[in-house]
Formats: sequence, structure tokens, C-alpha cells
Amino acid sequence: MANPEHLAILKQGKEIWNKWRNENLDVIPDLSDAFLYRADLSEANLYRSNLYRAELSETDLSSANLSEANLGRADLRGTDLRGADLRGADLSRADLSRADLSEADLSSANLIEANLREANLYRADLSGANLSEADVNCAVLSRANLSEADLSSTNLNYTDLSNSNLYRSYLGSANLNWADLSSANLNWADLSSANLNWADLSKADLSGANLAISQVIGTNFHNATLTGVYIKDWQINSETKLDRVICEYVYLDVNKTERRPINGNFKLGEFASVCQKILENTDLILRETPENDNTVNKPEKNIDLDNTSNNQGVQFRSDRKIHTWERLRFRSKTEIKIAEALDRTGVLFVPNSLARLNTPKGRENKEADFLICYNGKWGVLEVDGPFHTAERRVEEQERERIFKKNGIKVVERFDYERCYNNPDEVVQEFFKMIEIGYS
Repeated sequence: MANPEHLAILKQGKEIWNKWRNENLDVIPDLSDAFLYRADLSEANLYRSNLYRAELSETDLSSANLSEANLGRADLRGTDLRGADLRGADLSRADLSRADLSEADLSSANLIEANLREANLYRADLSGANLSEADVNCAVLSRANLSEADLSSTNLNYTDLSNSNLYRSYLGSANLNWADLSSANLNWADLSSANLNWADLSKADLSGANLAISQVIGTNFHNATLTGVYIKDWQINSETKLDRVICEYVYLDVNKTERRPINGNFKLGEFASVCQKILENTDLILRETPENDNTVNKPEKNIDLDNTSNNQGVQFRSDRKIHTWERLRFRSKTEIKIAEALDRTGVLFVPNSLARLNTPKGRENKEADFLICYNGKWGVLEVDGPFHTAERRVEEQERERIFKKNGIKVVERFDYERCYNNPDEVVQEFFKMIEIGYS
């Protein structure tokens, strides 16, 4: 509860309050839980004041000194905070919805889990502020300074961040769906795992930014600068706009050692062309996964932008993700489990590649999940996923017979759940089958 003496002085008016405050700078005013609805506190000196849970909705705090004040859980809905000094203030979990904070100084302020929905933060200084998990939905942050701010897991849906300064800001796992980031400075910003679907990043500068695992479905990068970005496993589709992008090179690892192109730079428009070719060649136009897909093999919605990851002739369903391991491509995480188990044994194996062989129709290509050489003996290990239906069994048996007629004596199928949960056991059982098959 508020200190009755402090509250009584404040209610005499801001002039009397400021005089008392300037004479008692060593005192920390306690105005916690105070009811100050629609009060005129413009230009009031509330430095280091305790306003925890105070009722300040629709109050005039324009140009007030609130630096280092505790405004945690305070009700600041519709409050006028234009030009206020909020440096280092604690606004954690405060309700600032529809508040006017234009040109306010919020540098290094604590805004964790604060409600800033529809707030006006035009030209506000939020450098170094902590807005993690805050709700900034539909707010105006145009031309705001958010350099080195923590915006992790922040809701920035439909937020206007045009022309804002987000230099070295942390936006990991932030929701920026449909946000306006046009002409924003995102140099060296961390956008890993962020949702940027349908966001406007036209003319934005993302030089050196981290876009790993970010969602950029339908995102507008028209005329944006992407030189030096880290794009490992970013999620892109054919509606992502990359026209006129300025991009000399990108990185595929967080340490920025895997550069593309390895030597030289992309020519103007080449980066967008490479992305488009990958989409076309892998037929990875993204779509929703059927609800009955097993979670072990459930694809994530991304594509491999490392065009060096490839193995011969992999035939993938167009609605499934390409998973990569050691620069090889796989249909599922289950197949990667088997690949890792085989790798641990040190055997020669060829995953998901087309073999050229004789068939009743002449020379054709047939694909094996894993073509394995064990002690000089060859076998094929197949992983039965949820899409291996009874209707396909006749086709699969015919393929097995063709491999056997061409000298591969052992072709064995294993259930995908067992392959995922016990890959080493599956591999050892397969080796025993090879020994028996060639004995």
C-alpha cells in the first residue's frame, strides 16, 4: 500500500510534489497501489518512485521523470507518456495497452510480459530494453530505437516497425506475422526461430542477421539486403518474395565458416534464382501435413538451401520435407536414425539412391532406402513408413524381386517405429540376415 504521507503530498499537485521531491532525493516515494486515474502528472518528478500496481489509466504522465521507477503490474491503459523519461524503469507485466509512449525514453527498461497492444511507441527509445514475452500486437514502433533490445518470444503480430532500428536486437522465437519491417535496420539481429510469415521486409537491411529456422512463408524481401545472413533450415515457399534482393553471400552454419558461394559473390539476382531453382527441383511447395501422419516422420515446413546436400536420384513425395544428415538427403528422421546406426558400424552404405538395373521392361532405375555392403556381401534395407500401404505392397514385392534377380540376395523391410526406437538392433539383425542369405 502507498505511504499516506507521500500520496497526500502528490494529491496537492505536481508543483508541490516536485518541490518536495527535489528536497528529498534520498527518499524512495511509495505510491504502490495508489489510485491516480486521470490525474495530471505531466512533468512530475517520479524518479525511482514505487508505483507497483498503481491505477494510472488515462493519466497524463507526459514528460514525467519515471526513470528507475517501479511500474510493475501498473494499469497504464490509455496513459499519455509522450516524452516521458522511463530509463531503467520496471514495467514488467504492466498494462500499457493503447498508451501513448511516442518519443518516450525507455532505454534499458524492464517490459517483460508487459501489455503494449495498440500502444504508440513512435520514435521511442527502447535500446537495451527487455520486452521478452511482451504483447506488442498492433502497436506502432515506427522509427523506434530497439537496438540490442530483447524481444525474444515477443508477440509483434501486425506491429508497425517500419524504419525502426533493431541493430543487434534479439528476436529469437518472436512472432512477427504480418509485421511491417520495411526499411528497418536489422543488422546482426538474431531472428532464429522467429515467425516472419507474410511480414514486409522490403528495403530492410538484414546484413549479418541470424535467420536460422525462421519462418519466411510469403515474406516480402523486395529490395532487402541479405548479405552475410545465416539461413540454415529457414522455412521458405514459392510465395516468398526475393526479387531484387541484395545478397552477395550467405552462411549455412552459426560460426559462419560454410559460405555460399564458397568463392566470390552471388551476382545480382542470383541468390533469388538459386532459391527458386531449389523449390522447383525438389517440388517442395509447402502444404499442411495430413493429421494421421505419425509424429516420428512428421515433416517440418522447411527446405534445404544448401544445394551441396545431395545424393543421386532421390525420389521424394512433394508434400514431405527433405531431412539432411552429413550432406545426404532423407525422407524422415527415422531414416536418419538408421543411417547413424550404420555409420557407427563402419560399413559402406548408399542411402536413397537410384540403381540402374535390368527389369522385365528393360533397363530402369529402382531406388533402395539403404544399399549396404557388409563383409563384401550386398543387401537392401527398407524402412516401412506410414505411407507404405497394403495397396503398394504388390509394387514393393516386384521391386524386391528385381533387386534379387540382379544379385542382391537380401532385401528386408523393417517397421519405421522399430527403426526409430531401436536402430542399432535393426542394423545388427539385418547383418545376421545377410550372413544367412549368403551362406
